[in-house]
Amino acid sequence: MKDTIIWLVHTPAGTVGLIAAAVALYTKKGSALHRKAGNYFTVSMLIMLVVGFVAALIKESPADMILSVVVLYTVFTAWLTAKRKIVETGILEKVAIAWIIAVAIAAFILSAGRSEAETPSIYLFWAGFAVFCAVGDLRNLRKAGLTGVQRVIRHVWRIGFSLVWTALALTDKIIKAQGSDVKEMPVDQLFYIVGIPTMLILTITLYWIINILFFSRKKFSRYGGLAK
Repeated sequence: MKDTIIWLVHTPAGTVGLIAAAVALYTKKGSALHRKAGNYFTVSMLIMLVVGFVAALIKESPADMILSVVVLYTVFTAWLTAKRKIVETGILEKVAIAWIIAVAIAAFILSAGRSEAETPSIYLFWAGFAVFCAVGDLRNLRKAGLTGVQRVIRHVWRIGFSLVWTALALTDKIIKAQGSDVKEMPVDQLFYIVGIPTMLILTITLYWIINILFFSRKKFSRYGGLAK
């Protein structure tokens, strides 16, 4: 059942999400096509992540469950940041911060109940990341919504983070479809199949952050809702 869910829903939705993200990256920011691609990305990613959570629940994998709910949060808040008008927040921002605080608590509890052999460090990583996100959310709420460049940077890095894990999930499925496993692959093959896509996404994300901060600050400071 888990494999059926993965191959019929999870993987196709993730693929659509990556294609939509590519379209959004290479179209004019704030344009109708950019907004439409962003909406397709958000919907497909949310479907992929909910299905991924169900699959992780079936196979009783807490680490994959945590990963699913964290990336679901980053996708949703990236979309919400762009959707809101300047200096606007609402109930959804409060739901998001409650969600990520709950993730932090769950991750801390999971790390405390794991032996060294069961890699508690991964749960501590997610707990720390969740706390980092919660601090950003509190800042957003305190300011009743970020403005200009701050909003765009928040949108971009959360999209980039989500894309990295989407690419990793897709490459993992490709490897498994070939009857192999990440742990068994030679380092050079792992670099081409996993390393290059990941580094490409990180590079593009970093490019946009640097571009927004240092070269297009004036342009992006005027941005209101990006996905209306």
